Amino acid sequence: MEEVKVCENCKHWIETGGTDAGLVGECHKNSPIPAITADASADTAMWFAKWPSTAQTQWCGDYEERPMDTKEVLARMAAIEKMEANRKGKAKAS
Repeated sequence: MEEVKVCENCKHWIETGGTDAGLVGECHKNSPIPAITADASADTAMWFAKWPSTAQTQWCGDYEERPMDTKEVLARMAAIEKMEANRKGKAKAS
């Protein structure tokens, strides 16, 4: 099955929370951009760095597949080893 190329599955996306509409996160493909606070009650503005915020179902042309985590790799290796052992056992029985 082909993986859907959306933010949630991209290696650059980091989940930061959720809403009733789904998960939200930040795209860390590029450096953060400068942003300024818009607090009307304060006399001073404050600069900070911000990555683009996206929903889990959004997408762009910079998608890169997220690598498997260690648990998934180990589970797949165990399944392959089990299938190999079964195949070898059937070959000896024949």
